[in-house]
Amino acid sequence: LTQLDRIKSEFLSFASHQIKAPMSIIKGYATLMIDGTYGIVNPQVKEIGDKIKKSTDRIITFVDTFLDLRRIQEGKVEYQYDTVDLGQLIASIVGELQTLAQAKHITLMLAPMPRMWKVSIDAQRMRQVFQNILENAIKYTDKGSVIVTLSDDIDPHQVEIQVTDTGRGLSTSLIPQLFEQFTRDATIAKEIAGTGLGLYIAKQIVTGHKGTIWARSPGLGKGSTFGIVLPHL
Repeated sequence: LTQLDRIKSEFLSFASHQIKAPMSIIKGYATLMIDGTYGIVNPQVKEIGDKIKKSTDRIITFVDTFLDLRRIQEGKVEYQYDTVDLGQLIASIVGELQTLAQAKHITLMLAPMPRMWKVSIDAQRMRQVFQNILENAIKYTDKGSVIVTLSDDIDPHQVEIQVTDTGRGLSTSLIPQLFEQFTRDATIAKEIAGTGLGLYIAKQIVTGHKGTIWARSPGLGKGSTFGIVLPHL
């Protein structure tokens, strides 16, 4: 069984790399077409090129997720720690996701921060975590808002990041399994695409940074809050 699991893992890695390479090439050509590198294109062709780029982006994201899963399962995740202004990092992610929120006509806002928090983190890995939490909040919110707050009210040695939305909420039965592999809400799985791995990977990364991650919700249709607690310098 151990050998079979190793072979499966190696095949997954091989297949993922074989898929990712041509997808990156297709994305590159679509981007060049949209940018007008090959000449002026009419709006219809530009729209098709944009759809190609977005589709390849989704495939590449799925592939990266499975590759991250393999590294985590094999204990091969390495972190490159740097001192980072956490508020600045999250502000940049909120800014990048404004277009996604605006497309759904919801408010995405970072609450004013009373101070600066310096943390020692792998910025790329933690950006992946924060982006996943925020994208999920936007994805599962049909109207209202997604608000991000930072504070050290609970413990002066820790900073807590909370993402609160007015979206679809979580059932009490789902929350205990939320950060396990392939866990998804069956009521919306067919409606909203996903791998069921994002939160599992997020938890492994946060735990690797000696932090904690949690979720709570008053119930279905009543929004939810995700929190990440990290030690700060």
